[in-house]
Parts: sequence; C-alpha cells; structure tokens
Amino acid sequence: MSLEFVAIDFETANRRPGSPCQVGLALVRDGRVEATWGTLMQPPYGRGWFDPDCTQVHGIVERDVEGQPTFERLWPDIEKRLAGLPVVAHNAAFDIAVIRDATSHCGYDWPTLDFGCSLLMARRCYDLPEHTLEAVATAAGIPLDQHHDAVHDAVACAHITLDMAQRTSAASLDELLRVCGLAWGRLAPELHEPCHPVKTSAPLAVALAPTLF
Repeated sequence: MSLEFVAIDFETANRRPGSPCQVGLALVRDGRVEATWGTLMQPPYGRGWFDPDCTQVHGIVERDVEGQPTFERLWPDIEKRLAGLPVVAHNAAFDIAVIRDATSHCGYDWPTLDFGCSLLMARRCYDLPEHTLEAVATAAGIPLDQHHDAVHDAVACAHITLDMAQRTSAASLDELLRVCGLAWGRLAPELHEPCHPVKTSAPLAVALAPTLF
C-alpha cells in the first residue's frame, strides 16, 4: 500500500461509542491531502442523548444536529468514501468502535477495512510525555486550531501520518507500520482484529524538528 489512505475522526454525543454526532474525513493520495469532507449528524435512534462531559470536549449540542441527516442515512455514503483505501485514525480503537457499534445498532454489516492507528505509530516515532493528537501535532509542527472538530482532527491525523512516513523514510503505509512494529487492523463482517504491536523494540530515534506542509 502506498501513501494513499483516508484519515477519519468521529465525535460522539455521549460515552456510547455508537453515538456519532460528527464525522470528518481527509483523503490522502500521492502523499498529499487531496480532499476533505465532514458533516454533523443525528446519532442512531436511541443513542441521541448528549452527555455534558462530551459536549464540553467538542462543543456540539442537541440543537446543532437538528435537521441534520441521521447516521442511518449517512452511513452508506461514509462507507463508499472509505471503500478501496486503508483507513488511519488517531486512537483507531475508538473510531473503529464507533463504526462497529453504530452499524450493528442500525442493522448494517460491518464494512471491510484495513486500518492503522496513528496514536500507536506516534508512540514509536515521537519521544513525548504523551501522544494525544494535540501533543503530536505540536511536535510535528502541524496546526490544530480547531481541535475536536472532526474534519480538523482528521486532517491533523493525515498530516501526522505523512510526517511519520517522512521521518522514517517509509514509502508506504505498509512500510511505516512495519518500521513501527505494528500489524494492520482488519475489520470485516464478523471479523475485528485491532491494529497491534507485533514485536518489542527500542523507540525509534526520530528528530522532533517541525515538518511544514
């Protein structure tokens, strides 16, 4: 796989992973962010309450999604936008859980995806006290002015992944994951294998000088 992928980010209405209220995508082709897309949405039926703790993080409240399409209506379009390319998310365990829980709740099969986790990769590539999206973006010199807006977070995830590929001289996501000692995550109907370490080794010696895009 080359440096072509879709970075994805979800925000949720509450602590249930299957309560997405916003999605953001960043399409990367030939090592560049080529296009972005995102939308607010009404969470799946029965999952639409807004937890004040979640709202405090992303700022989305119930009135913001009034009149927006439901997840049930949006999912086929989201799935089409993911088809044929690997997916990367910062803390992919969360975003893949959103997909799994929300699609199951709505009666859809899980999609077929290969996915990587930029959080796990960042732990191998940046010597930092923490590896939150904000911390890694700062270390990589990537602007993140609207953190917890799903589109902005997806774009930051995409640029972080490209920065790690540049720092490690990886020509593809396969190579980047291999250098980081990680295996692809896999999702398919009735199959879920998380992105995970395949070996233990010392942290990569990667400089923290900013990379400009």
